[in-house]
Amino acid sequence: MEFMDQFIQERWRELQEMQREDERAREEEADLKAETAYLRLRLADSYMKNGKISRAIAEYKRAIKLDKNNGAFHTRLADAYVSNEDIPVAMATYKKAMEVDPTLADPHSSLGDLYLRYAMFRQAAEHYRHAVRLEPERAFYHYQLGDLLERMGLFSEALQELTTAADLAARVAFYRFRLGVLCQHTRQDEAGYQHMRTASQLAPWDDYYLVRLASMAVVTHRVDKAVGLLQRAVTMRPHNEGYQMLLAHAYLLIDRADLHDTLRRRLGRLGGYDEEFVARRLTEWHPNAPASPSIS
Repeated sequence: MEFMDQFIQERWRELQEMQREDERAREEEADLKAETAYLRLRLADSYMKNGKISRAIAEYKRAIKLDKNNGAFHTRLADAYVSNEDIPVAMATYKKAMEVDPTLADPHSSLGDLYLRYAMFRQAAEHYRHAVRLEPERAFYHYQLGDLLERMGLFSEALQELTTAADLAARVAFYRFRLGVLCQHTRQDEAGYQHMRTASQLAPWDDYYLVRLASMAVVTHRVDKAVGLLQRAVTMRPHNEGYQMLLAHAYLLIDRADLHDTLRRRLGRLGGYDEEFVARRLTEWHPNAPASPSIS
């Protein structure tokens, strides 16, 4: 009897050890599949970077076969379809990514971009809002939503979203600049000036921010400041005739017709993009004035 008990215990221990070995083998196989899927993903990303989209798509599909429940893999595949201009398939693949992993915000953001491409604003807003709900701390998603809401004329909501984006990414000049542009468009002039000033401080190398800030300086009656900003922009881009023309106009605001005349004689008449650029900026300077027939 004692011998039988010992035999049974030994067989039981052997069985348990076999089960543990099976479990370790399954874990190793799962780890190997996950590692292989990740390597496939890296290879596909490399193909994408080098413009080999068809090869990238094939590798993303192989990665998905190894890890079909990875929503990020489906999202990357959808991105590749977008690059290949296969938009209907891309849309379906983004939706598959959402189905596989409802916690992912990226596919909502990217699908929103596709809807926006076709002016399907309501659908785009729905997905942008979903991305914001899933990742409320990501500034870019708030920017996407705010930018769209501005296009839709929902300025109050747009202001909230762009403010959130600028606050979350306090060191990113572009978000602060876009907030300033929205304030400018909605005639919140002082707020627009302050936001654009902050953007220019964050990116002092950006001459375009200086020129747009100069517009807000004029509107808020800081004409001396506007002249200084435009002088800095011209120093940074000495061959930009549009900037020089704006500086010439600014000299008139401080009663320096002599400087205006000298600069205008040197410039002559603008054409093409420079003329359009200057016309837009002068409209910002005097938003209530009738459009000038010529800036020559």
